[in-house]
Amino acid sequence: MARKTNTRETRRPKKRVVGAGITEFWYLKHLKPLLELDFELKPRFFGDESVANINSLIEESLGDGAPVICFYDEDVKQWNHVEAQRIKCLHDKYDKNENVMLACSMPSIEYWFLLHYENTNKYLRTSGDAIKALKKYIPQFDKKIHFLEQAKWVEDLIKENKMNKAMQRAEKFGRNGSSYTDVWKAIKKINDNK
Repeated sequence: MARKTNTRETRRPKKRVVGAGITEFWYLKHLKPLLELDFELKPRFFGDESVANINSLIEESLGDGAPVICFYDEDVKQWNHVEAQRIKCLHDKYDKNENVMLACSMPSIEYWFLLHYENTNKYLRTSGDAIKALKKYIPQFDKKIHFLEQAKWVEDLIKENKMNKAMQRAEKFGRNGSSYTDVWKAIKKINDNK
């Protein structure tokens, strides 16, 4: 009697989204069903804001064989020279790695949200500056769970083609300016081969 051979195809793990911060986590949690995106997102893939923690999350995901998209803010590099050096090392290590996408924002992801409403790459020193500018359009915006867990703010971000405008603006500005974001690249990467 012949043995049965395993004809199952080995599947590559889903894209895994990791990062720092609850704002990024809740934004992606709402965006996933709204745009029917296919990726793994769990609270354990998000940690504190330290670059060492971000690197650990990336390494863990790569160890599992998953392609990684990492969301984090870079404003800390303006006042913490140690973290600035770690951010530089993160870019040196992963910018050319086809299995890793660093979706960083300067000063913070709130700048990405602002691009949904404004065509700007004006100097925003901190996430507080970005939030202040964003509140002209989302007055109730708050980085606390009671606000972030509600999907409406993300639904509003993608209405009326605002996300496509934000993607075009972010791509046009690139990293030419003191405020920038690579979130647009991450969304394109998540959409590749849905």
